[in-house]
Amino acid sequence: MQQIIVYDIEDDALRTKVSNLLQDYGFERVQFSVFIGSRTQNVLKMLEIEIKDLIGKKKADVRFYQQCDRCVGKTMIVSIISNTESAEVMFPCQGQ
Repeated sequence: MQQIIVYDIEDDALRTKVSNLLQDYGFERVQFSVFIGSRTQNVLKMLEIEIKDLIGKKKADVRFYQQCDRCVGKTMIVSIISNTESAEVMFPCQGQ
């Protein structure tokens, strides 16, 4: 099962700490505040505890979304990396 972790954190230092923690856990950054990876439920629980400890009483929104393998296969990606590159559109699964 794949996890998508997204966050909205105003405090720069806290945002950096959360980002570094996610990378330490092996999650891959796909956008500034979006990471993907595949970890066990036990590892996710440990990560949750560490993030809660980091955040404390500060204003932050961190969300873990889980995708089954079937849903991962239905992921649609639309990317434009720069003005000089053409758009990339991927629809890996046309089935249900």
